[in-house]
Amino acid sequence: MTRTQYLREQTITSKNKVARVSMPSDWTTATENASLCERKAMGAKMIFENMPLYIGEQELIVGTRTMLCANKGNEDNHDISDYCLQAYPSYVNQTDIDYFGFNEQFYNKTHYTPDYSIILEQGIDGIIANCKTKLNENNLSQDNIDFLNSVIIAYNGLSCLINRYSEYAFKLSQQERNNKRKLELLEISRVCKCISHKPASNFYEAIQLMWFAHLATLIESFEFINYGRLDVIFNKYLANTKYEDAQQLIECLLLKMYDQVDLNQSYLNKYAAQLNITIGGILENGDNAVNAVSFMILNGVEKTALPEPEISIRINSKNPPEFLKKATQLSVRGLNFISYYNDDLFIESMIKAGVEVKYARDYSFDLCQDITIAGKGDFYCSGQISLVNTLMDFLSTAKDNLTFDEFITQFKEKLGNVIKVKIEHFNRTHKAFLEYKNGNKQYYFNELKNNKISSNLEWRSLMCPLPILSPLFHGSIDSATDMTLESYPVKHKGVFIGCPTEGINSLAAIKKYVYDLKKYKLSEVYNACENNFEGLDGEIMRNELWNAPKWGNDDDYIDLIAKDILEYCCKEISQYKTVSGGVHLAGIHQPHPVITGQALMATPEGRKQGTPVAVTLTPESGTMKNGPTATLKSAAKIDYQCIQWNYCVMISYFASTFKGNNGSEILENLIKSYFSIGGLQHQPNVMDLDDLKNAQLNPEKYKDLIVRLWGVSAHFVDLPKELQDEMIARLD
Repeated sequence: MTRTQYLREQTITSKNKVARVSMPSDWTTATENASLCERKAMGAKMIFENMPLYIGEQELIVGTRTMLCANKGNEDNHDISDYCLQAYPSYVNQTDIDYFGFNEQFYNKTHYTPDYSIILEQGIDGIIANCKTKLNENNLSQDNIDFLNSVIIAYNGLSCLINRYSEYAFKLSQQERNNKRKLELLEISRVCKCISHKPASNFYEAIQLMWFAHLATLIESFEFINYGRLDVIFNKYLANTKYEDAQQLIECLLLKMYDQVDLNQSYLNKYAAQLNITIGGILENGDNAVNAVSFMILNGVEKTALPEPEISIRINSKNPPEFLKKATQLSVRGLNFISYYNDDLFIESMIKAGVEVKYARDYSFDLCQDITIAGKGDFYCSGQISLVNTLMDFLSTAKDNLTFDEFITQFKEKLGNVIKVKIEHFNRTHKAFLEYKNGNKQYYFNELKNNKISSNLEWRSLMCPLPILSPLFHGSIDSATDMTLESYPVKHKGVFIGCPTEGINSLAAIKKYVYDLKKYKLSEVYNACENNFEGLDGEIMRNELWNAPKWGNDDDYIDLIAKDILEYCCKEISQYKTVSGGVHLAGIHQPHPVITGQALMATPEGRKQGTPVAVTLTPESGTMKNGPTATLKSAAKIDYQCIQWNYCVMISYFASTFKGNNGSEILENLIKSYFSIGGLQHQPNVMDLDDLKNAQLNPEKYKDLIVRLWGVSAHFVDLPKELQDEMIARLD
């Protein structure tokens, strides 16, 4: 058994859970004589100095979360896997609550992508030194001083944690009888000793320091901190490292990224990490970015074969052809955590929207496939508009005597108004946050008191500073400002259009049966939806509406409606500026198909109340009649220059499609053809319908079966039945 095989088994059986403990319930820094952000940093330092250490047998990359909280109601009797991720000492006191008028100390949106190259290049001592240098300036406010001090406190704590691992590895080496393992433990000790203060000087140190930095951000933010462009970051440190050694370290890192899998923290019945690595594309200077580490990551996930991390692949015309070829070989094997992006077109679209060239070329992916600029921007999320919910609201008052052109015109006006209201609300809240940052705090409180704004921005709160994450974003230390106050250079945000497929299909059904065939009135369609198509007449109507043209079949009858409506929405979004000078970028996105559908009434395309919706621009289950090529052609008709943020076309392929020696070549050519006609993104799901059905009956035989849900993947057998059923419906 190889090291990777052994560590994979240790990972999926969660051997590291033996080291986990509950954080003491009385831990707090709220009574310390310090500012709020300093007390937040003291909480992290408290964990770093006291959390149990764990180094598993044969591990080369070390560090794992071992201090968590017992789930509510199970404080005295809980399984060692039954923990809550939100383990952090309370740091907010009554004075803070009185000042703000609320308590949002753990109100953190996460969904961040830091730039780990910062800590690799500067080291912990470098980050601390930069803070101390900044503290010598005369024009700092008290908030600036408090922030810089909080970073120093937090990073001294992180240095302590890494040094503790160095000492622990040395102690284990003295007890180790196997000489090979003894030398490995001594090397772990040496690496940790160096990176507890200094920048990374080689490949091993770079990977280990990046992992400790990531671990620290998870302890601070709990989940959803993504990795960015690791192939670009790590390639700088490859140098004279032997290929075999570097490949092994990459595989150890990939397994570390899955080492909390047993924690049941979401309705997926699993740890809700779902973190994203971006590889490929081009560099800031326009050169090809695919390198040896890009292939090491692909080779690594081939061996680890786990649902996480997600691998987002930027395919650029400058990339070597072997890159796409290797990725598609993995996809057709059923490694359904790989997504493909048309790098040339995404970059072009972002530049046209106003993103600087150097930033547009440096994009990576956040959770759920949201585009962001690692450590330089945070595009998530200034608004979301449900296309189908807006349609249903419009239908509830629409006049029966409208022509179809009038219907579409008035619906667009409705959409435009919803977009305007959403963005203006965000901008008001955003302005209040910036006024707070600039010292005009009363403006923020006045806006809050007048009920014009939320107490938080994008689910981030002024009561939840991020002294660990902030230095991993460019501009935070230079401006002495926490990144929750937008201290990074790229000011763009994103707005997405949700439930697009249901909205488009509903519009086509209305056109067909209300306007072309004149069989029903608008009011009759809406009333039938409101009554969930009850009764014989309702069921007859539902069947007819369901047989109207459906999205994803290369049918201009509906595709041109989709093009018209979606391009209109995206252009409307892109005309708005953020209050800090950025642009609201446009995306088309729908995650969480089951829970979104559960909250949605019946819709005019014939979908019944409570049933799942489609993932973004994926065809609704059972409606893809002309095969995947037709679906991709439909998607490519939408002008890519209108979309700059998130986007998804997911197709579930029968595994038999790719049986044989040229299976990966079929998928490779399909992606090439799709990209050549303007396609932006593709998430393939290669599955066998019988395997999915059998896995429900005999899960122990299908424990390695991976499925792509939306921007996240999972082992099929780990999912609750309603999500399994939704996956089966995509192929059935």
